[in-house]
Amino acid sequence: MAKTAAERKAAQRERQRNAGVTKFELLLDSQELDMLQRNCALRRPGREPYDVVEYLQLLIRKDDGELRKKIEDLSKRKCGRCGEQLPVAECCLSEEYKCWVNHGWHELKINT
Repeated sequence: MAKTAAERKAAQRERQRNAGVTKFELLLDSQELDMLQRNCALRRPGREPYDVVEYLQLLIRKDDGELRKKIEDLSKRKCGRCGEQLPVAECCLSEEYKCWVNHGWHELKINT
């Protein structure tokens, strides 16, 4: 006997859950949605635009690669105050200006 649509959907959700897929809701204003849809098309000229989910997944992976490279570069340096290898997340000297914790996050933030 054939499965119902609800049974097929339940089986799909189970497969996704077993594969470690997480679903979440994303709220965008109209400007952000326009930018997203426009960029999905502009990034693939002469071809079918990226699917929104695929585009966001690629951006996440691209950012992860860039961040890993930045952290690798930072790890070759040390904090000017405590001498710890960068990046430093916590330091008892973090109130002091020379401490990387004080201003170092600017090197890792997303620049717009």
